[in-house]
Amino acid sequence: MTATLHRTTPTHLHAPLLPDPTAPLYSLEVIAPTRQIPHLSGWTLQAWPVASLGDLTLQARPHDASATPDDLRAALRAAGLTPLGPVRAHR
Repeated sequence: MTATLHRTTPTHLHAPLLPDPTAPLYSLEVIAPTRQIPHLSGWTLQAWPVASLGDLTLQARPHDASATPDDLRAALRAAGLTPLGPVRAHR
């Protein structure tokens, strides 16, 4: 068995690759037709297959502390997910 490593971000980009530790942690439920979470540029995501409204409960931390819940909703919609309910912010 061999492992293959793939570069996920071009090295010429100067955007931060890790979430800003001062940025809030957002959580919400989403409808995910494939039950997979996509890569969202500028966000670190975690998901659990437990949700009361949708398919997944999602936690997202922006790489830029100025990103808002509306930015997260827009990124999720662009990736084919449907955000449900309120986006909750946690510090």
